[in-house]
Amino acid sequence: MPVVFLVPAILAGLAAIIVPILLHLRRRERERPMRFPSLMFLQRVTITTARRRRITDWPLLVVRATIIALAVLAFARPVVRPTPGAEPAAGARRVVVLLDRSMSMGHQAIWPAARDSVRAIIAGFAPGDRVALVAFDDEATVEQALTLDHAAALAAVDRVHPGSRGTRFGAGIRAAREVLATEADVSGGEILVVTDLQRNGSAGIPGLSLPPNVHLRAINAAPERHGNTAVTGIEVQRLPGGGDTPNRLAVSAQIATRMLAAPRKVRVTLTANGRIGARRDAMLPADGSATVTFDPVPLPVGVVRVVVTVDQDSLPADDVFNGVVPAELTRRVILAVPPDLAPDETLYLERALEAGRDPALRIERRNSGALDATTLRDAVAVLLYDVPLPSGSSGVALAAWVHDGGGLVNIAGRRMANRISAAGILPGSVHGMVDRTGDRGGVLGVTSLEHPIFAPLRGSDGGPLGRTRWFRYPRITPRADAQIVARFDDGLPALVERQEGAGRVLLTAMPLDATSGDFPMQPTYLPLVRGLVLYAAGSAAVPLWQAAGDGWLLPAAARNPVVKAPSGKLLRPDVGRAVNAITLDEAGFYTIYEGRPSGDPLAIVAVNPPAPESDLTPMDAREMLIGVGQDTVNASALTLVSLAETERRQRIWRTLLLLAAAAAAAETVMSSRGWRGTAARIVGTAPGGSAS
Repeated sequence: MPVVFLVPAILAGLAAIIVPILLHLRRRERERPMRFPSLMFLQRVTITTARRRRITDWPLLVVRATIIALAVLAFARPVVRPTPGAEPAAGARRVVVLLDRSMSMGHQAIWPAARDSVRAIIAGFAPGDRVALVAFDDEATVEQALTLDHAAALAAVDRVHPGSRGTRFGAGIRAAREVLATEADVSGGEILVVTDLQRNGSAGIPGLSLPPNVHLRAINAAPERHGNTAVTGIEVQRLPGGGDTPNRLAVSAQIATRMLAAPRKVRVTLTANGRIGARRDAMLPADGSATVTFDPVPLPVGVVRVVVTVDQDSLPADDVFNGVVPAELTRRVILAVPPDLAPDETLYLERALEAGRDPALRIERRNSGALDATTLRDAVAVLLYDVPLPSGSSGVALAAWVHDGGGLVNIAGRRMANRISAAGILPGSVHGMVDRTGDRGGVLGVTSLEHPIFAPLRGSDGGPLGRTRWFRYPRITPRADAQIVARFDDGLPALVERQEGAGRVLLTAMPLDATSGDFPMQPTYLPLVRGLVLYAAGSAAVPLWQAAGDGWLLPAAARNPVVKAPSGKLLRPDVGRAVNAITLDEAGFYTIYEGRPSGDPLAIVAVNPPAPESDLTPMDAREMLIGVGQDTVNASALTLVSLAETERRQRIWRTLLLLAAAAAAAETVMSSRGWRGTAARIVGTAPGGSAS
């Protein structure tokens, strides 16, 4: 096995060994003078010292040269590798088995066959073959690294079980590639994917590549026909009661069927907070979808855990759907209006804000000059309807409230356009009106659809907004630190925003009444007006559920959070991280507590398998093979990567540095004891021929 160096240029430092050699050759003995009373009675004898041309302290020189050599070799990063091109053993193979553990693999006709297939593959290996096991869903984990111990690989198979997450073949193939690339100078290998070949998992395969001589093969563990029934979503609506009638909860469920042999009759059950609320019988098509609507049930107080189930089939994981209906909270919004406001000028605005739920908004009219800290304390947003920022104590109180996290929306109109006022904390100033009655009104020309305010319009290319026309609107000049969220088709800003401390401030030139345009008559009016206010307030509708594999951002109020997973496992997130979140791996209900898992939870989140995972439509194995290509990098580049990985595992440089340190300690001891040779003296002869 040859030794190679990742940084061979450092080996030039071995030339420094000549330094101690020269120092040893140039060393001269120092004579120590001796005091003597008188030399008059002594005969003069000539003494000559032989010129030093040889090294007399070889042990010390060897130690010093060794220190330099060890240090240079360590920094050159040596790697011990097999002979280039040699295989580990005659006929030996390197095989990575990819086992799909996604939700769809939990089908009763698939998982036993998949596990038996993996066991048969491992049992068929020769004694010299090495095998690794990688389990994957939308992520991949190495359950067993490359090993000759086939029993360990079989034990790893028993540890893998289908989960609740989606399928992504690309994640597993990339992990298998990394497993094969950890060994230097060992080319080739096999990747065997044991899966149900679900078509929805093929995203990300195109463009994926493997090293040269690495072969990919897919093994389909699914039967030729395997149907499935799944609850893919729910819709929830609160119905207000009246008199002796309590508030009620109306729930409807979407159920999808795929590849059934015939239409199927099922019973669908609704459970609220663990109690059965309603049942419905439904006839489902062999391949299609249906909506089942339950009779309204009494709405429990507080957070409601909703569970919809259908009769269990061969894939029970998606026969249950979970949802969390948050407690209905009413948030207070202050609407500051001018004194000359017409009775119906804000009618559409108030109706739109009060129409929605989750959260519900309660509008409270106020005079802009009557705002103080007490009035603002419980409000989540303040709407200044065509009035400038208040002055005096009201202005100071409003600015402090916004800076501490409040949301302010200034709806500019003709009143603000006809007066001069300072921008203050607003993201811009208003001056003058634009009249577009001559060209049939203006429309929105540029809109940031990725902005949360316009979330309801994503996927529509802004078409609904393009049909809204405004005939008169104010002219806004934005500040330098403001962000323009939307513009009219003439280029003037329609919606501007800026951050003020912890709060948001928005200024809109879009009239929200029916006298300056037809915006209130458009279907986008209600969601956009509510989105505008909720975004400013930092509030948003709480989702009924999340998909397995998503991240859950824990509440900021949790100082010592304890999360209880659906399986009962307790998770203690690291509160020291900048973003405190966990990954939702299991289907069911996650609950978060403060300190210990008892009492009322701080928050609950429902988790379901991704809806596409219930579609078991397979793809041809050749589609996977065609999508995966070969690396275009040369072999030397691949070898360099594998050598670097091997060097990180061997860490020979650490051993060399330790030896260099030991040699330095030995050199210190040897040099301090004066372990050196002495120069030979040549004694002269007296004139009479006798030695002196």
